[in-house]
Amino acid sequence: MAQLQAEANQTNQSMTFAKTQVVTLQQKIGQYQRSLANIKGALNTNLAQTQLTEKQLWRLDTGIRLDEQHLAQCKHSLRTQLRVMYESGRVSYLSVLLQSTNWEDFLSRLYMLITIAKADHQLENRVLALKQSLLVQHRAKLAVYDKLVNQHSEFLVLQQADQLMEAQKQQMLNQATQNIQSDTVKHGLLESQIQLTQSQIKQIEQETAQAQSLVQNTTYIAQTEKNLPTVNLQALLKYAESYMGTPYVWGGTSPSGFDCSGFTQYVYAHFGVNLYRTSEEQFAEGLSVPQNQLSLGDLVFFSTYAPGASHEGIYIGNNLMVDAQDFGVSIDNITNSYWGPKYIGARQVARG
Repeated sequence: MAQLQAEANQTNQSMTFAKTQVVTLQQKIGQYQRSLANIKGALNTNLAQTQLTEKQLWRLDTGIRLDEQHLAQCKHSLRTQLRVMYESGRVSYLSVLLQSTNWEDFLSRLYMLITIAKADHQLENRVLALKQSLLVQHRAKLAVYDKLVNQHSEFLVLQQADQLMEAQKQQMLNQATQNIQSDTVKHGLLESQIQLTQSQIKQIEQETAQAQSLVQNTTYIAQTEKNLPTVNLQALLKYAESYMGTPYVWGGTSPSGFDCSGFTQYVYAHFGVNLYRTSEEQFAEGLSVPQNQLSLGDLVFFSTYAPGASHEGIYIGNNLMVDAQDFGVSIDNITNSYWGPKYIGARQVARG
């Protein structure tokens, strides 16, 4: 009963601890949820920035294509103009001027050359400017592309963190819930066992009270003593000691191996006295004997691995007993440091 109550208290403490864990986990889950919200916000921001970067990249690509087309047109115009000048034989400005026929023709040729030179210079500058612009735009495109790649990598990292925290949150919550459910079931079983044990204790108390009333009943004692079988106790003890060294066997009831009650039952049966099989049952047979009034052949009982009469032997005098124990059938002192504290009583089941 005490063991069950201790287990029940331990289970209560475990349940309280588990519930505390749940509260802590819920607080931690709240922190996780806030972190998840921050991560999701970062994901959304990252996605919006990525979309803007993609649009910026598209605009750069469009501008680059237009500038490349314009540059191609300028180059084509310049090549055409140079080809025309070459085909017309105007190798140099001086030769063109020297071919003039009069002053007006000279002025016309000079004006034409100045206009062409100016146009050529503007066209060349435009070509150089377009080349420089294209170079800058290509560099900007590479930078934006690198930014887009970094944003995508950050997005994947945030996404993985989101999934991991979601999984951890759910796992922790499931584990805490399982612990509480397990402790609740265990606590219910312990409560049932406690109730059952309490009813058993009441029943034992009632039986004990009845037994005490019988023990105090002189008529019952006299009648029981009169009905005890008569046995040659010296021969019985000699027969019991003849099995010294027989190995111990759990549940054993023969010379190939005995347990404690199997040994006493076998020895007494040889002399015509039938005893119950277990030590608990034999502890209820015959008459109770005070320890200071023990006589040869009395059964002495001990509480060892379990409460109640869990071991017994046959008293042979001088505080000694012969019994079947772990080392086999042997002789032990019932008052030594091991057996003395475990002694619970004795029964007389035969008279000499």
